[in-house]
Amino acid sequence: MTPDRVLNVLDALAGLDVWVDGGWGVDALVGRQTRTHGDLDLGVARPELDRVVEVLGGLGYDITDARYLQVTVQLTDVDGHRIDLHPSTPMPGGGTEQLDFDGNTYFIPPAVDGRIGGQPVRCMPASAQRRSHQGYEFRPQDVHDMQLLDEIDLAHGRGGGG
Repeated sequence: MTPDRVLNVLDALAGLDVWVDGGWGVDALVGRQTRTHGDLDLGVARPELDRVVEVLGGLGYDITDARYLQVTVQLTDVDGHRIDLHPSTPMPGGGTEQLDFDGNTYFIPPAVDGRIGGQPVRCMPASAQRRSHQGYEFRPQDVHDMQLLDEIDLAHGRGGGG
């Protein structure tokens, strides 16, 4: 997934409550692409999930996995580009509450500013990114992302978390 493709998707979703998470979300927090990305992860406010799926359908993406609809919806286009949507419930006062695969909920603070391809984007805060990397065995790209999150924490005087 290239920065241009990510930005095209985000442009199409303008005005909808979505934010970048996953690997692209970490790269958005540091303001530059640091590795290749096989997909695009997007957080989405649950009330807008159907509309987001509809817009992505207009871009040629079809649902290819909705087995865990409360946690994630996977869409893929004819060329194999994949978008994973992570729906969460808006909370009073801001932020959202997301469900994990074990049925637990956790709070995601409001989206923060990041940059992809030099363009401003909304992305998941570092604290929530760190939380989303719990509960599974890390792949090399997850180790890379966690190291970047540690660097972000150090740069903001919070110390590394992992």
